Amino acid sequence: MKKWLILLIFPLILTDCSFWKSTTLNPKRVAFISNGTKAGNVSIKTDEYGLEDLSVGISIYDNNICVADNELRRVQVVKPNGDVELVIGSIKNLNTNDIPAESFNFGTIGNVAMDEDDNVYVQNKFSQIRDSKAQGDAGTDSIDFSPSYILVFNKKGELQYTLGQKGTPDTPLYHIERLVVDSKNRLFVISRSSDSWTIYRFSGKNRDYYINFNTLDFRDRDEGNVYEGKIDNIKVYSTGDSLLISVSYYHGTRLKYIKIFEFSITAGKLEKTIMEIPDPKNVLFDIIDDKYIYLWNVSNDEPKFEVANLDGNIINNVYMNMKIKRNYYSRILLDEAGGIYSYHVQKNGIEIMKWE
Repeated sequence: MKKWLILLIFPLILTDCSFWKSTTLNPKRVAFISNGTKAGNVSIKTDEYGLEDLSVGISIYDNNICVADNELRRVQVVKPNGDVELVIGSIKNLNTNDIPAESFNFGTIGNVAMDEDDNVYVQNKFSQIRDSKAQGDAGTDSIDFSPSYILVFNKKGELQYTLGQKGTPDTPLYHIERLVVDSKNRLFVISRSSDSWTIYRFSGKNRDYYINFNTLDFRDRDEGNVYEGKIDNIKVYSTGDSLLISVSYYHGTRLKYIKIFEFSITAGKLEKTIMEIPDPKNVLFDIIDDKYIYLWNVSNDEPKFEVANLDGNIINNVYMNMKIKRNYYSRILLDEAGGIYSYHVQKNGIEIMKWE
């Protein structure tokens, strides 16, 4: 018998330091995307026990809601009021007289991103190959080894070009973790495997930067002990010239602490250690406005953020007044300006909340 699929991916942080600033946020519904097949809808497959499969993803860019739907096999850009700005993919049986729509035959839609010119970047996967080694049994936490290309569409949905590892199509990309577009409209493809992380940066059709972080040595030595460092997360500054790298340090198989580094793409080296986190439950979530680091606590069921500056000082704790409903799936995300949103998959659609 299937169980309800309730995967709550919450940026949390737990703190007992009462002298730090504290902020409590409350949710405000900004949009609801109905379950259906019309333009602006999503397809949510359920049975009597719950969600059959998580086939939809939501991201938010400059007040645009980007919907990736592998049941309807299309990517859509929707405004909070429900207006459909763009449909790319299967448009059979859609009335396209009043909306920009382009037919495209996707394989499996992966990560999606948008830039300031409303270009849409779509990871198009040819197969589903997943490795859950060292990741547990949850499929959503396993690493995706599917061969992929990045498709770049303009704001009318017209395909502009396709990107592989070296630029316009050659070798496919693998293990894609996420897509990020910087303030110069350069696309970052962040890839990971079980033991390595790789960054590809593209300016238009050309790859202008590449690094495999296996070339960096993350080892600490203390009183005869050697602590092996393993990258657990990478975030991109909006300028596209620097990265935040979170590294977990182990003594054997025991996690001892986490360090967050600033890496300069321009200089090609680690510039500084921003902070050391002695409590391994607190992990890097994102960087906002190139000024603030959001951390979350992986052990608490109440959503809480810890916010630090780039000197590593904690400047705020953000609590989310979350009242859990019977959702199939919930996820919290940040937009490019640091706005906190969550989306909640329900039987009749997806509810999108902004936290204020």
